[in-house]
Amino acid sequence: MAGEIENFWNKRNTNGFDKNPENISPWRPRRLFSEINRDLRKKGIKPLKKEQLLEAYGLIFNCVEDDLKDMLSDKKVPYSLKCIIRELNDKKKRGEAIKDYRDYMFGKAKQTQEVEQKTTLEITKKQLEEVDKLFRMNMEEESKD
Repeated sequence: MAGEIENFWNKRNTNGFDKNPENISPWRPRRLFSEINRDLRKKGIKPLKKEQLLEAYGLIFNCVEDDLKDMLSDKKVPYSLKCIIRELNDKKKRGEAIKDYRDYMFGKAKQTQEVEQKTTLEITKKQLEEVDKLFRMNMEEESKD
């Protein structure tokens, strides 16, 4: 019994969980975004603003092929930017990627649809007219008898 207490999941736990993180419960919650954000800020990484992203898209759209190749080989270029450039280089995805980025930057073209719908009031008027007509016809037939 003493041997079972010393061993935790068949691993010796003499140095604590900080030294043996594999011994921590597998049901432990994942890292929170706030923790990840804190760690990234400590490394000096700053959040991207929408204006910066739009400007980057605009500049990428105006680059020549050699500029994009240089950016792919540069270790200081953010990974997400490299993914965008790779997507633009992929012949199968290029057209859709350009369309998506263009729509993101400038917005989609307005799409209009014409819908014809009769209002309830118009339908009710027609129904009342028909009922009135039937009622009058019925009254005329009864008066003849």
